Amino acid sequence: MRKHRLAACVAAAGLVGASAVAVGALSTTSAQATAKAAPVSRAQTVVGPTSESGGPSEARCPEGMRVLNGGYNAVSFSQSNGGEPYDGIQANAPLADGKGWFADLMTGRVQARAVCVPQAEAPQVAVGPTSGEHVDSDARCPDGTSVIGGGYYAQSWYKNGWGESQDEVTASAPIWDGKGWYARLFAGTVQARALCS
Repeated sequence: MRKHRLAACVAAAGLVGASAVAVGALSTTSAQATAKAAPVSRAQTVVGPTSESGGPSEARCPEGMRVLNGGYNAVSFSQSNGGEPYDGIQANAPLADGKGWFADLMTGRVQARAVCVPQAEAPQVAVGPTSGEHVDSDARCPDGTSVIGGGYYAQSWYKNGWGESQDEVTASAPIWDGKGWYARLFAGTVQARALCS
């Protein structure tokens, strides 16, 4: 009888031990699965300095990184005595070398912002030709790549005798076939820039 109890205790201990090992293995496997499932973000946001009035702001990526996307924050936006805006966003685009993003207001102060990723993961920047007046500029992606973003850089911008904006960006969008980015101003000349991957 005593032998049977001892054998039963040993068997029970073995089951408990096996269960503990199984639970431990399950916990380890779950932790590994969770670790694999959790995306590791290697993107970094860089905020450029606030520009002087009418000057550009550049958000430069750290060494070894390139721009994935970007934008701007108008710190001041010029307005008339009646309170109507008369400023213009003359640039909102990746830098031509792909190392950041820049923005420019006609008269106000702006701060560029860039989302940067490791160089090996970053898109290429394609720079379009400067357009004529009222004409599109197309930045075409290299063969084998497609557009994932873009922007524009106004080369000329019309204003009246009081310095108020008489121009506007009427297009800044992907080209219909997905192979580039185009831009157009109401009156001035512009250069499109595409992010291609």
